[in-house]
Amino acid sequence: MSMPAELPPMSPNDPGSYPGKYVLPELGLNRTTEYSYELLTGHRRTDGSFKTTEQLQTEYVRLTDELIRQMTEGVPVEDPQTGERQLEKPDFVVYLDKSARPVSWLVKELWPTLAQAEDGSIPKMPETRFVNIDREQWVNSIDPEGRGLANVDEINKSVIRSLRSIFLANPKDRRNGLTEDIDTAPTQFDGKTVLIIDEVLASGRTLRYAEDFFRRAFPEAKIATSYWMGKVNIMQVKGAVGTIVNADLPVWYRQNFEPGRGVGNRNEEKSFRSNNPTQRLGAWFLSTRFLEPDSLSQKLRNEIHQLGNDVRRGNVFIEPSTLREEADFDRLALGLNHLRSLAEYRTLKARLRKQK
Repeated sequence: MSMPAELPPMSPNDPGSYPGKYVLPELGLNRTTEYSYELLTGHRRTDGSFKTTEQLQTEYVRLTDELIRQMTEGVPVEDPQTGERQLEKPDFVVYLDKSARPVSWLVKELWPTLAQAEDGSIPKMPETRFVNIDREQWVNSIDPEGRGLANVDEINKSVIRSLRSIFLANPKDRRNGLTEDIDTAPTQFDGKTVLIIDEVLASGRTLRYAEDFFRRAFPEAKIATSYWMGKVNIMQVKGAVGTIVNADLPVWYRQNFEPGRGVGNRNEEKSFRSNNPTQRLGAWFLSTRFLEPDSLSQKLRNEIHQLGNDVRRGNVFIEPSTLREEADFDRLALGLNHLRSLAEYRTLKARLRKQK
């Protein structure tokens, strides 16, 4: 196992003592930040268990690291011309509004730290895009039996053109509206690898619908999909026959509360009246903007920025994605946590797990 040539200092006042002078009093360490989080904090999960603030922040960094790993190492895609499957680094990442939008903020904030290569270089982050594709929006049209077997071919061509029009390479190609000209107009995604990300794994239908829509709207693109909070234990709700929910959800997830994620719901009627041609033509797939600033969203963005600062200062215990290569995992686990050995890392990890 190779050690980092130089361990970064924890903070300007760090005396440089090791092992791991950072993070939490409960771990026998010193937390150097006085910032008070209000959103990225511990809470009781849906299944009744409690997650501490330190556990939550470590988890959110780990989940984001897994997405960054996929973006830097590549995702499995099928070449639309040859049918061959291969790993390719995404050129674009499309986040599904509204709840995956904060995931994009986490990726952007943590990218310079978690994407950094062993030689110190930082690869270019894929370009970010957003669409609003909701399972409830389309289930009756493309999956009337609710089996997750979507048939996007049943959708009217104008709807597919609505999605395609959002990402045309030349904005002038929108001037004639959703005509057949859209079908052949070049798009940003032609010949590119596109990774679609949803915020949490539940039934998986939303992401399957999104993938099917993109494959039909952008036949020359290579499409991959992923989740941020995936593989979460799912529990049966007492007293609700047939109802299954995730044992935990992101702190910003609110099913019946619109603010907090930077954009509003889809509103086709409102979008059809927009003076912006992209919004007007893409009405079936674009969120709307709030008339007033979304203060809750700004607060979340501020806390995500603070989380990034705390990660860089060593104030958050870092668990890299377990899907990283062993040498890469060791480099991040030791370097970002200011540790000298994996034994120290495992000890601190075990202490964090025991928090209640």
